[in-house]
Amino acid sequence: MKIGIIGLGNHAVNRVMPALAEAGIEIGGITTKNEEKGKLISERFSTTYYRTFDDMLHEDIDSVYISSPNFLHYTHAMKSLNHGKHVLVEKQMTLRSSEARELIDMAREMRLKLAVGFHLRFNPALMSLEKIMGNDRENIKFVGGKWAYKAQRYDNSEDSKWWNEPEKVGGGSVMGTGVHVIDTILNLYGKFPRKVTGFRFPETNIIDSTMMINMQFDRAMAYALSSREIGNSPNDLTVITEEHRYEVRNFFSTEVNSVLFVDGEERERFSSGNMYLEEVKEFKKLVMGLESRIATGRDGYNVVRVTEDAQKFFSMTR
Repeated sequence: MKIGIIGLGNHAVNRVMPALAEAGIEIGGITTKNEEKGKLISERFSTTYYRTFDDMLHEDIDSVYISSPNFLHYTHAMKSLNHGKHVLVEKQMTLRSSEARELIDMAREMRLKLAVGFHLRFNPALMSLEKIMGNDRENIKFVGGKWAYKAQRYDNSEDSKWWNEPEKVGGGSVMGTGVHVIDTILNLYGKFPRKVTGFRFPETNIIDSTMMINMQFDRAMAYALSSREIGNSPNDLTVITEEHRYEVRNFFSTEVNSVLFVDGEERERFSSGNMYLEEVKEFKKLVMGLESRIATGRDGYNVVRVTEDAQKFFSMTR
């Protein structure tokens, strides 16, 4: 398998690209507008730097990893699919659900695989939780998740300034961490909510610093909290069923360092594992037509739908 990469931010360079190399997936080329950075990274990973995305797509690669800014995901993914390439796109899949649907339809038409980078699906604590719960997943009454931290403001460098532009980022904390909480909840339920509400601060600013999204299911409810202003607070996952309470403390993170509790009793600790390595391995399985745990285009669409619906709520005025 040979993969091309567009977008060389910190996440791609320091997490995903090393994982690709470790998984034995050949990096067949990279492209970014920053030519100096592109050439340096290409040397580091012994690959080719292409000045344009089109140049890379015409080369001998069979898939593309898209880590460009949010507002470019749709364009880059659609172009990749049109060139016959399988796609692994970072979250948020697209800014609009209509765009996500188009990508799903195009992938189906072209008989290609489309996946989304939700790395927490490969946290060993989640897999252990799912195993312990077993059929109890059918009895879920409540799920709550929070991923919050005290963040520095994004600078105006070429790589980061788009995070300060509402039309390009589509949100603030919810796009950075909240979407991971939403995907975890939807994955546990296995269903799409019938009602979604959302509250954000600042209320009138699409680039939120804190956002709460509430989801109502047929017989259960859930919340996903994300924030760039709440520090020194655990980022836990809580699941309550008719009979039991499950907690994964410090679950929402870029690293594995969690503790699983069942009814207040510690069951297992997790301090090792590379979620990004498992993610790219599962993408390779998907491309090969094997059973895979990776988030699909449909999963990505569902998260876009939830964030889109939540952002329709505005504060009441007297």
